[in-house]
Amino acid sequence: MSMIRLVLSVLLIGVAGCRQEAPPPAVTVASPEALRAHSAEFEQGVFEVTDGVHVAIGFGIANSILLEGDDGVIIVDTMETAESAQAVLAAFREITDKPVKALIYTHSHPDHIGGARVFAEGNDAIPVYAHRDVVRNMEKTSIELQTAITRRSLRMYGSYLPEDEHINVGLGPRVDIHDGSTISVMRPTQEFDDRLEQTVAGIRFELVHAPGETEDQLFVWLPDRRILLPGDNIYKAFPNLYTIRGTAYRDPRQWADSIDAMRALGAEYLVPSHTRPVVGAARIDALLTEYRDGIRYVYDQTLRMINQGLTPDEIAARIRLPAHLADADYLAQFYGKPTWSARSVFAGNLGWYDGNPSTLQPLPPDDEAARWAELAGGLDALAQQVVDAQAAGEHQWALQLSDHVLRLQPQHAAVREARIRALRALGEVEANPNARNWYLMAARELAGEFTLPQRILTPTPEMLAQMPLARFFDGMAVNLDAEAAAETVTAVGFEFTDSDERYTYIVRRGASEVVPVLRDDADIVVRVSAQAFKEMLAQLRNPALSLVRDFEVTQGSKLGFARFMRLFQSAETAS
Repeated sequence: MSMIRLVLSVLLIGVAGCRQEAPPPAVTVASPEALRAHSAEFEQGVFEVTDGVHVAIGFGIANSILLEGDDGVIIVDTMETAESAQAVLAAFREITDKPVKALIYTHSHPDHIGGARVFAEGNDAIPVYAHRDVVRNMEKTSIELQTAITRRSLRMYGSYLPEDEHINVGLGPRVDIHDGSTISVMRPTQEFDDRLEQTVAGIRFELVHAPGETEDQLFVWLPDRRILLPGDNIYKAFPNLYTIRGTAYRDPRQWADSIDAMRALGAEYLVPSHTRPVVGAARIDALLTEYRDGIRYVYDQTLRMINQGLTPDEIAARIRLPAHLADADYLAQFYGKPTWSARSVFAGNLGWYDGNPSTLQPLPPDDEAARWAELAGGLDALAQQVVDAQAAGEHQWALQLSDHVLRLQPQHAAVREARIRALRALGEVEANPNARNWYLMAARELAGEFTLPQRILTPTPEMLAQMPLARFFDGMAVNLDAEAAAETVTAVGFEFTDSDERYTYIVRRGASEVVPVLRDDADIVVRVSAQAFKEMLAQLRNPALSLVRDFEVTQGSKLGFARFMRLFQSAETAS
């Protein structure tokens, strides 16, 4: 072995084997009062950034940005609902009556695309710019994961909390979604992979793929005026490298690289899609540098601790931003948290297994709860431990212990009350609005004040018409009741009268297969318009009435088809 290789080997062994035992540095703790002060970021209004650039803030969780050109305007991001979009458009129309010549989606999250058709003002031919992956990602969320994302989002954003309990949502005053809200998305017409340069209404702009909060994120650069629109890769809060409502892995390396690409531009105006704009090249460079450093610090130090053999729980207990980053205005923990981010980095790089053999094949949760009760001296004794812990102010411990009791006896009155009190106590002192809202929402749910719906947004028929049929079959597949279909082997053919498409849906003992042809061996064949089929699955039409009125059975029986459709139960129906 050469001397260089020997020295390198020794260094690598030393780095891998060294494990810091010093306690983690002190935490800079925000407070609910600081979160209330943060609400100033979302003062409602339309603000002029510079000539011809206006941003609507506080009308919902996200901003919408108006770029005024010679003979028209460009709208960047279109709010979460048609209703919030109407309010923003009315405010923009007080500034200019020039027609909207183009829409730009910075990414696929619903709060940036939900009101597009409102801004189009009836012009279905308007170009809509987006990264190529936007459609795939927005359809996955709206169909396959709709129920989970809806309910988790309602908890995270505190949607059912009373005004005196709800402060803000970190990136905006609230999510402007409620019962009866509608969405009116338009599918992108101008898609790109890496970079696209265009001129619309005399405005020259560049769209640059910049993965970060989403894989389909882009930033908008106006080179002639040095104006940067970073989408959701920058906002005035520690970034959601992981969001507790649930998300695919967000790669911090890519996010930091995207910020570096923006740093290199030397922007003089920064107009994020959340929180307020920033003016001044030096100030923008400083905050972008701090932001990327905060992201890379959490990523790099998490991997360092992974290599030291620490588990996600151990890493989360140790990860802390250094003081100069923890005190940075744009890294206050009003949205993401380094602890959550570190857990996501672990899972994103190594998967769910933490390396501890006791977690490789753990006891089922009900069995573990029974063992805890036995260890405590019986269920009543364990329940008393919960009550005593909460009374002593040990709210997190009471919360964790209550998990076991309520698995064994879900209606245990004293433990339910102790859990509600613990959740409220944790929420009242929490400065991160995502955590705060989740605690307080969970307390009210457990108290029986409300039941979260399966869906709160209502898609329009026009939106459904734009979505491909294949995605609706994907939605059926994730709603198949495998137990009910355990002995079922059948094939159902679909002939769509208005789209000339044919599909066969095969159920094979709880498993699904969908093929884009009408198979000769189909047991049942139905004819229906694609629009009626989509509207039935989206619950715009009563399923029972739709089966009677809209579906023609050309092979097999309508009763057999009805039995087939009953195999697909939404989360709301099944609960």
